[in-house]
Order: sequence, then C-alpha cells, then structure tokens
Amino acid sequence: MYLFEVFKTKEYTYRGRIELAKSPYQENQPDDEGKTRKVWIFPVKLMGDGNEYQPPEELVHAAKGSHEKKAKRMSNQALMKRAINARKKSSRREGIVTSFDRDPYVMEFAKRSAKGVCQLCEQKAPFRNKQGDPYLETHHIVWLARGGEDSIENTVALCPNCHKKMHVLDVPSDVTKLSSVARTNVFLD
Repeated sequence: MYLFEVFKTKEYTYRGRIELAKSPYQENQPDDEGKTRKVWIFPVKLMGDGNEYQPPEELVHAAKGSHEKKAKRMSNQALMKRAINARKKSSRREGIVTSFDRDPYVMEFAKRSAKGVCQLCEQKAPFRNKQGDPYLETHHIVWLARGGEDSIENTVALCPNCHKKMHVLDVPSDVTKLSSVARTNVFLD
C-alpha cells in the first residue's frame, strides 16, 4: 500500500510505502453532519526510504489553520459533539526544529534590569519560580528567527502573557516601547 497525505484541498503529497504498525481497531467519530459513526482505524508506518520525508512546514500549518477556522465557525452544539467524540490520544508528528543558542548572561541581564516587573505591561511578575525569583521570560524585540541580535539592546523581560502577545500580535507600538526600554536597561544597585 502507498500513503498520500492531503494538506491542501485537491493536492496529494506522496509519503511512500506503508505497512500495518498495530492491530486495526474501531472508534466513534463524527461525520461531516456531526453524527456519530463507528470507524475502523488502521495504524500504519512508512517502510524503507519513505520515512525520511517531511512535508513543508507551511503545508502543515496551513492544514492546521484550516481545521481551526472550521472549528471557530461551528455552532456550540456541533463543536461540543465534535469535542466529545474527539480522539483521546493526540497524534504525533516529528520534524526538524531550528533553535537558537541564547546567551545566558544577556538573558539574566534583561531579567535583573526588569527588577521583577514586566517591561511591557509594567505589572509585577505573576508568580515566583522554585528559587523564589520573580518569573519573567526573556524576549528578543527583533526575533532571532528574523535576524535579531542576542544582545542587551534587543532583549527584554516580559510576563508570560505579554511574551505570548508579542509572538501572536507583534504590535508595532509595543515593539517601539520595548526598544526604548531595552536602550535604557541598567542596574541600579
């Protein structure tokens, strides 16, 4: 048997030859109208060279985004039915991740300069870590993935909510504020 995946409507990506990985089983799943039906699941794995293929990250994100949009458009009743009948075990996808080695001295400098206060919302850190230090996360104003420097002029300390906000919204006025804050970060003993 051969496996093709669909990440975009009417676009099929060949993955390779497959074989049964575990015994087939049945589970309840909703159909397109939200009615529960029993379906057979055939756990498969790729054979040979085909297991090295990784679909482009853009395709994976686009497919995920499409499903998320569909979920947002559902009525509460349809969404509840879908969620109740969802698989209990999450699927897993392996891939190659790029990470950046960040300078621990720059990170610590940003946190100490903040003195336990988020440098965006200007509120105290929401909690303390196990060592008793105010919990703040370091953020690169110009993201490392976008070519930003790992320097004290580009690194600030944010509460978890503001950090997530910067990665989701990246509001220009917030970027401007953080750039100004980073330029003035100094220790006052």
